[in-house]
Amino acid sequence: MKSDFSLLAALRNDESIQRQLMIEACVYLDAEVQAWIRRRTHDPQGAFWVVDADGPRGFVQLTQIQSGSADLGICLAANVRGKGVATEAMRLLATEARQRGCRKLTLRVLRVNHRAIAFYRKLKFSTVDLKRRLHFDGRHWRDVLFMEKRLR
Repeated sequence: MKSDFSLLAALRNDESIQRQLMIEACVYLDAEVQAWIRRRTHDPQGAFWVVDADGPRGFVQLTQIQSGSADLGICLAANVRGKGVATEAMRLLATEARQRGCRKLTLRVLRVNHRAIAFYRKLKFSTVDLKRRLHFDGRHWRDVLFMEKRLR
């Protein structure tokens, strides 16, 4: 849908979100956003969904689904943060991961993203590694936490 694409393009082109997602900070043309969506939605080892909460509000994804684990990603518009949308999206994401045979979810998050880390810990993710100065965000070298959660 056009509204889905408009939101995904806006999120993909938001500089602060680019830093948080550890992607290259640049302006993505519509064709590049479409190619990214196509890669995400056609990845045989992944899954991608638009988060709908009275309209498109972000996306969640599973990548590298293999050997009983998957890497997750979540990105929501600022106007729905703190309203339970992320918690529900993560619950549905975990259910989907289990249905795909995953026993563990993994993620990476910048150590300076305290709000996200607190959210993941609330969902029972634990830190398994810290890589210092792993990611350069265009301004600073950042430490990255690696977290995981066992699924039941």
